[in-house]
Amino acid sequence: MVHKKCYELFKKEYHDTWQDILLKFEESTRYMETGKTVTQRQQLFNKSVKRFTQLLIALSKAHGIEMAFIMAGSIVNQDASLGYAYTMPGAEDFFMERCHTDTNAIISHFKAHI
Repeated sequence: MVHKKCYELFKKEYHDTWQDILLKFEESTRYMETGKTVTQRQQLFNKSVKRFTQLLIALSKAHGIEMAFIMAGSIVNQDASLGYAYTMPGAEDFFMERCHTDTNAIISHFKAHI
């Protein structure tokens, strides 16, 4: 009963976008599957990097914001090669200026926290 009430309140609060939110959530859960081969995880990671980058570029164009992000695989031993950092033109030196490190080092530091 509580779940149903929460769901109804969620739909009411996000009346125009609730379906899109649930679809994006479903997509994001696919990226957390652990029963895949290294190659499958690499392909899924590359696909998610591409989609996330495209989404942020679209947001930047629509709202005029600049950003930087880091992504890495979630299984330490299996995903050692999965790491990516992206900076938009207006944020090119973000990691060096704010974290005092280059892109490769920031990916390594990020992976240490997973």
